Amino acid sequence: MVQSEQKVTASSDNNDEKLFTKLKQDLKNYSLVLGRSLVILWTAAPRIVAFLIIVLILESIIPAVTIGINKYIVDTVAEVTSTHEYNLTVVASVVSLWIAVIVLANLCGPWINTTFTNLTEKLTASINLKLIDKADSFVDLTNFENANFYDELAILQAQSSNVPINLLGGLLEIFTSLVTQVTMLVLLASVSWWIPLLILATYLPQTYVSFKLESEVWHENFAKSPQIRRMRYFSSLMLTDSYAKEVRLFGLSSLFRQRYLEAFEDRYQIMEKLRGKQVWATTTLGLLSALGNGFSFVWVVQQALAGKLTPGSIIVLIQSLGYIQQNITRFLQYSKKLQKGLLFMDMFFKFMDTQPTMALSIPGKSVPKPMKSGIVFDNVEFAYPDGRVALSGISLTLNPGETVALVGENGAGKSTLVKLLARFYEPTKGNIFIDGENLKDVNLEEWRQQIGVVFQDFCRYSLSVGENIALGDTSAMDDLERLKCASEKSEIKARIEKLPQAYDTLLGKQFDGTELSGGEWQKVAIARAFVREKDAQLMILDEPTAALDPRSEYEIYRSFAELVKDKIAILVTHRLASVSLADRILVMKAGKLVEMGTHEELLLQNGEYASLWNMQAEQYQFENQNPELKIPNSELVVNQ
Repeated sequence: MVQSEQKVTASSDNNDEKLFTKLKQDLKNYSLVLGRSLVILWTAAPRIVAFLIIVLILESIIPAVTIGINKYIVDTVAEVTSTHEYNLTVVASVVSLWIAVIVLANLCGPWINTTFTNLTEKLTASINLKLIDKADSFVDLTNFENANFYDELAILQAQSSNVPINLLGGLLEIFTSLVTQVTMLVLLASVSWWIPLLILATYLPQTYVSFKLESEVWHENFAKSPQIRRMRYFSSLMLTDSYAKEVRLFGLSSLFRQRYLEAFEDRYQIMEKLRGKQVWATTTLGLLSALGNGFSFVWVVQQALAGKLTPGSIIVLIQSLGYIQQNITRFLQYSKKLQKGLLFMDMFFKFMDTQPTMALSIPGKSVPKPMKSGIVFDNVEFAYPDGRVALSGISLTLNPGETVALVGENGAGKSTLVKLLARFYEPTKGNIFIDGENLKDVNLEEWRQQIGVVFQDFCRYSLSVGENIALGDTSAMDDLERLKCASEKSEIKARIEKLPQAYDTLLGKQFDGTELSGGEWQKVAIARAFVREKDAQLMILDEPTAALDPRSEYEIYRSFAELVKDKIAILVTHRLASVSLADRILVMKAGKLVEMGTHEELLLQNGEYASLWNMQAEQYQFENQNPELKIPNSELVVNQ
C-alpha cells in the first residue's frame, strides 16, 4: 500500500515537473517570437510606433488619475461636511485637473485610431514583402512541389492580411491594459497591500489556460490546413468561370458541394470541441476571479463601516475593481488575438529561417560568352523527393549553333531535363557542364539571363500586351520596336495592332482587360522568349504550341530556327514540323535517352522514334489525299 502511494506521488511529481518545464518552454518561445515581432513592428514604421506608444501611455494612466481625483474630492467633501473648512485654491486646481484629464481622454481616441490604421497598413505591407522576398530566395522548385511547404505558405498567404492586424491590435490593447492594471493595483495597494496580490492570484490562471487552449486551436487549425485548401478548391470550382462549362455540362455541382461539405465537417468537429473547452475553462476560472473581487469588496465595506477607511477609499476600491475586471476581460479577449498573431509570427519566422535546398556558388563563375564547347550532361540522374526517378544515365552534348529536338511519350523526362538546364533542380547524380565549368559553380542569375524559354504551362499576366512580352527582358519594357519585332516573329503582331490600345491594351479578366484566345496567349508567351533572343545563348521551346493550328506552329518554329542559328536551341514538341528543322533528334523513354540522330537515321533504326512516327502517321492520310488541305510532310505527329 505504501509503495502504491509512493508511485502515485512520484507520478504526480513527474507531471508537475513536466507541466512546469512546458510552461517555461512556452514562455521562452513566446518571448523570442514577441521580441522578433517587435523588431519587425519597429522597423516597419519607427516614428509612428514611437508616437503611438506615447499616446497610449497617456490614455492608459487617465483612469488611475481620474480615480485619484475622485477620491480626493469625496474625502474633501466628507471633511468639509464635518468641519466646514476647505482650501478653495486646492479644490479649484483639482477640479481643473479633472476637466483637463477628460479633455485629454477625448483627444487621445481619434489620434490612436488614425495612427493604428496607418501602422497596420505599414506592418501588413512589410510582412507581405518579406514573404515575397523569402519565396523569391528559393531559386529552385523543390519547396514549391512539397505539400507541407504549400500548406504552410497557404496559411501565411491567406492570413498575412489580417493576422498582423490582430497581432498589432493585441499588442497595443494588452500594453494599455497592463499599464491601466498596474496603476489600478497601485491604487488598491494604497487601500491594503494584500488586495492587489489576491487579484493577481485569481486571474493569472485564467490567462495561462486561455493562452494554452488558444495554442491548441491554432495548431489543430494548421493540422487541418489541407482541408481548408480543399474547401477553397471545391469552392473555386463552383465559383470561377474556368470550370463553369464542365460543371454544368457534366452536372458536377452536387459532387463538388459534397466534397466541400466533407472537408468542412472534418475540420469543424475538431474545432468545435476545442472551442467548447475554451468556453468552460474561461467560465470556471472567471468565477474564481469574481470571488476574489467579491472578498476584497466585502472587506473594504466592513473597514469603512468600522471607521478605519475613508469614503474615498471605498470609491477607489469600487472603481478600481471595476476597471480591473473590465481590463481582465479585455486582456483575455485581446490576448487571444495576440496569441494568434504570435503563432502566426512563429510560423512566419520559421518560414523566414528556412534554408534553400539548393546551394549557390556566390558570386559564382561567369558564363562563357560565347560558349565554345557547349553544354555537356555527364551521366545525369534526377529523382524527386518521393523517390520517383525522372532521369537516369543521361549523357549528351549540346553544341553551339545546334538545334536539337527532344521527343518522347508523356513522362519520358523531357521537361525535367529542361528544368535541370535552367537549374530549377539539382541533379541527384552526375553533373552538367557549361564550356567545361560545372553548372553548380556558375553564377545562377547570370546563367538564367542566357536562357530564353517558353514552357508548356506558360503564364498569363494581367498586364498590358507590351508588358507581357517585355517580361522576357524587362529592359525592353519601353522599347516598342523590340516588342514589335518579337511579336512579329511569334505571328501575333497583326492581332495586337487590332486591339483597342495596341501594345498598351490590358489583358486578362482580373482587372477587366481584354481576353485572348488560348492560341493568342501562346503566341504572346512565345514573343516573350523571342524578345530575349538577342542576348540569350540557349533558347528552349518546351511544347508551348499546343493550342496553335499546325500551320501557325510551323511558321513559328521556322522563324525560331532562323533566329537561333548561332545559339543552342532545344525544341520539345509533339509535331514533326519542328523536328524536321532540328539538326539532331533526341528520343527519350522512361527517363532515359534511348536514341539520337537525324530524322532519316532514326527511321532507319526502326526503334522507338520510328514506332512513334508510325503510330501517328495514319492521322495525316487525309491531308495526303487532299492536296489543297495538305500541310508539309514533316507535319506528322510524334506522340508526346
